[in-house]
Amino acid sequence: MSGAPTTDGGTQVTGGTGGTTFSLLSSIGSDLSVSVSFNIARELLEGANDMQIGEDELIGLVLGFAMVAAAMQSRLSKALRDRQSRVVARARAEAEEVVAEMRAMGPSWIKQGELYVKEAERAALAKLQDRRSVLDFASLLVSICSRILIAISIQLLAASVRAQQQSRVVRTVSLVGLAVFFVFVESLSNRIVG
Repeated sequence: MSGAPTTDGGTQVTGGTGGTTFSLLSSIGSDLSVSVSFNIARELLEGANDMQIGEDELIGLVLGFAMVAAAMQSRLSKALRDRQSRVVARARAEAEEVVAEMRAMGPSWIKQGELYVKEAERAALAKLQDRRSVLDFASLLVSICSRILIAISIQLLAASVRAQQQSRVVRTVSLVGLAVFFVFVESLSNRIVG
């Protein structure tokens, strides 16, 4: 996501104000996420010790909340896709009515009618993207909460590994294994099944 190219008339542009600003904000967000999640995890561990809650229970609770947030995010994403499908279907139906009148004028208008329908769908999607709703805000908020909860879970697991293993080599191997596991899970979650 960092340094994602922007388009300017169909040409990919990675520099400029938009690309540089996006890259800078993205890297700041990553650094902030790691440092904040580390501090939140430490506070949670201290709070769990004060309330006599075990580390395993705390990790289970945070992972449970992360799963609930992920399920909410999935539901909100489906609602957003359904809304997008409804808007495109409505635009297509309205364009088809106009195209039916165009086809009555003769066969030369058939190709223009198809282009008109595609343009109507594209315009409806562009208009929808310009309008943000409460659903979009809720999806963004749940997505942020989900990412923070996952980051806290990783920090808690890493702290648990460090506390339970006496050998430095075993701790290092365990932490590398933990990192590889979560990178693997993230890469699987970002794949598009088609």
